[in-house]
Amino acid sequence: MAKKIKVFLAALVAVATFGICNIASTNPAYADEVERHPILLQISPTKQKISLTPGSSYVGSFIVHNAGTQPFTYSVSATPYSVTNEDYSPNYSSLAQYSQMSEWITFDEATKTGRIEPGTMVNVAFTVNVPTDVPSGTQYAALMAQTEDGNAENATVAVIHRVGMILAATVPGDTRATGEIIKNNVSSFYFNPPVTMSSLVKNTGNIEQTATYTYKIYPLFSNEALYNNEENPQKLDIIPETSRFNSMTWEGAPQLGIFWMEQSIDFAGEVNTVGKLVLICPLWLLIVVIVALVAAILWLVNRSKKRGQRASKSAQKEER
Repeated sequence: MAKKIKVFLAALVAVATFGICNIASTNPAYADEVERHPILLQISPTKQKISLTPGSSYVGSFIVHNAGTQPFTYSVSATPYSVTNEDYSPNYSSLAQYSQMSEWITFDEATKTGRIEPGTMVNVAFTVNVPTDVPSGTQYAALMAQTEDGNAENATVAVIHRVGMILAATVPGDTRATGEIIKNNVSSFYFNPPVTMSSLVKNTGNIEQTATYTYKIYPLFSNEALYNNEENPQKLDIIPETSRFNSMTWEGAPQLGIFWMEQSIDFAGEVNTVGKLVLICPLWLLIVVIVALVAAILWLVNRSKKRGQRASKSAQKEER
């Protein structure tokens, strides 16, 4: 508590110095989506994690679902999967060190393509034939389902409906689970919500690792948290030899207040926690505070000057 008060006092001084997919038919949004887009192709799960052994085969499956109002014909394929930047923009075209698995995948001919009626689904089977010389670590592929149904016969541009599932496969052997937390940042001042916390982690190993993000918000003079996500922390998978930026938002932050905020990141065996005093103050109120401070300072200076003048006149009278 003493630490919070000290930081609070320091913040006040600084301000004065610087001028201060659950899909249901009862969901209206989903109903509107179906009405506007009768071709609604879905795939589940959106990600699978498996283990592979060199020289062996793995058989798995995923579901293609017609959640729209019109039947369509689908087809499936496998593409490489990687990311291109810290924001994790997906890349489905370039083969890389950790995306070779797309070339090992074949699909069951009986479910590779077909027609699905509205409200029904198909279980699509696939096989991963693992080479004997596959490197240790995690390999990725995207299993894609698509349809071109629903386009007008005289349309000049064909609209392709396409969804995908990420397949992440770990090959045992010389695996390395290493990484580092590069940034863990909580900003101290906001003119208005939303209030966000940001971070950057890097996976320096050759297997996928999961970063866990938690945060807590306390009132200034209390140790009882207003909000925390410890029961449901955010978890993000980090691809080998990549860095991933993340931003978390405090939903429901007030327009005005002073709070103590902490963000903790658990990644690659390291836990990093950062805590800061956070001030939320609208710009108009900040301007009012600045004007009031300037007016008070001018008043004090003027009052001191007048006192000095009166003291000088009194001294002159006494000399006479």
